Amino acid sequence: MINLSGKHLKLSPLFVMLAACSGGDAPTPELADYGEPVHGGTAVIAEGADMSMPLTIVGQTVLDGSLGGDVLYMSMLATDWGDGRLVYRTADESPMAIARRYEYLGPDSASLRFHMRSDLRWSDGEPITAEDVLYTYDLIGDPELASPVQDYTDEIEGVEAEDDSTVVFHFTRRYPDMLTDASMAIIPEHVFGNTSASEFRSHTALLDPTNGNLVVSGPYMIGSWQRSERIVLERNPEFEPRAYLDQLVFRVIPEPTTRIVELQTGAVDFVKGVTFDQIPQLRGQAPNVRFETEEKRAYDYVGYNGAGFEPFADPEIRRALGLAIDAPSMIEALQMEEFAVPAGGPYPPIFRDLYDPQGQAPVGYDPDESRSILESKGWSDTNGDGVLDRDGQPFRFTLVTNAGNQRRADIAQIIQDQWRRIGVDAQIQIREFNTLTEELTAGNFQAVVAGWNVGLSPDLSPLWSEESPFNYTNYTAPGLADLIEEARTAPTPETAAPLWRQAASRIVSDQPYTWLFYMDVVDGVNNRLRETEVDTYGAYQNTWEWWIPEELRRGE
Repeated sequence: MINLSGKHLKLSPLFVMLAACSGGDAPTPELADYGEPVHGGTAVIAEGADMSMPLTIVGQTVLDGSLGGDVLYMSMLATDWGDGRLVYRTADESPMAIARRYEYLGPDSASLRFHMRSDLRWSDGEPITAEDVLYTYDLIGDPELASPVQDYTDEIEGVEAEDDSTVVFHFTRRYPDMLTDASMAIIPEHVFGNTSASEFRSHTALLDPTNGNLVVSGPYMIGSWQRSERIVLERNPEFEPRAYLDQLVFRVIPEPTTRIVELQTGAVDFVKGVTFDQIPQLRGQAPNVRFETEEKRAYDYVGYNGAGFEPFADPEIRRALGLAIDAPSMIEALQMEEFAVPAGGPYPPIFRDLYDPQGQAPVGYDPDESRSILESKGWSDTNGDGVLDRDGQPFRFTLVTNAGNQRRADIAQIIQDQWRRIGVDAQIQIREFNTLTEELTAGNFQAVVAGWNVGLSPDLSPLWSEESPFNYTNYTAPGLADLIEEARTAPTPETAAPLWRQAASRIVSDQPYTWLFYMDVVDGVNNRLRETEVDTYGAYQNTWEWWIPEELRRGE
């Protein structure tokens, strides 16, 4: 699943999206007390890129997933993050959940029954019924739609309606992600049902979703949309509890510096992803701004392609290169000490049940050991030019990263310098994002500095299965596919967790990546905007609770 967040919980690959991100347990100043929340006002949010499609099932960008999954549409269960794992909420716990309760049909059953709220209505006043659920999942699974989330239906044999407010999901087997796969954002059958899957993206409600044309179920609906400029969301009168704010305005501001200036001057209230070097400036010059963090789901890494540069096919060579990278000093140089920790594997420590401090420990910094490994592999500087060589071939390759991300450009330069000290010559090349993505997918690269935002599902297959388009390094290991499949087919998260830990440790032992650091995403928030709830799950999960004291409004 490309460039999605919100309800897309399995994988969020990030290149450009993390260009302006940083994070950490930044202290939050105590806010002045303005009493109980009151209705009214407008919050302005700055985003680096526009929405492409306001439905998660056909969305392509981070904002598509965030708005479609957390603001515009409800799901059978609401999802949240708590105590190191994904948590599912019923309607008794979250107004974004359609189901009041659910149960398995038996102790070992592969079927789930959901009892829906019968009082829910779409923004046009029509009731939300089981027919909407059946339609949504039938559409997602239709190959003619080519949905980026079609894999959520891979294990669903069918969905049936027992009555207007009761649905049963039948799965091929019992497995840990059943609740995730049954919790996609539900869309209205009475609006889209007469449109074929092949023509779905051309539906008038998607071409022009403004002025109530796009029927929604969440706290806000789309009032207006000036593409590449702004999206104005207006309160949905059918959603309960009634959202406090009259409007949410998403301004598209591609330049990170401009976003920060707008936050500092008070022109915007919320900036998602503040660069590390901007935080000291804001702390010194913008006392009206606080920082809220999406905790350490993201990591940057160096990926090695053995097909592009033959020495990288040797895991010991990859380990040697990792030993020559001083991640702690890199974190300090990038002003990330408050926001990042050295990384060692695919699961950050926030995943309590999946992270193994031994099997996924950072490789560490030991340039002498690195030199020793390379020498044992036949690499030495035979001509005195400062670059190791073997059989007449210098240890020289191309290290690519994406344009528009100063942090990654800096990382590439730091690594280039540290590798040079052990006699390895990395030639840095910066690629336009789409060009780099095409090259990585085709395996047309040697080494890359890139990053991922770790999905909330433990499933490693989106990145590490042999057939995954995101397994850019074409990494394989004996028995890994079987281990991943065993974890995916385990009946419960508890039985799957040790298998996932074992699979992660197996990957780490071969060092297809040098994991650099896990980092938070830090969001800048104007103190006038209250009750924002930013955490590992995301930033827009409770927009109906956001409010602005009357005394602090801009006259809206």
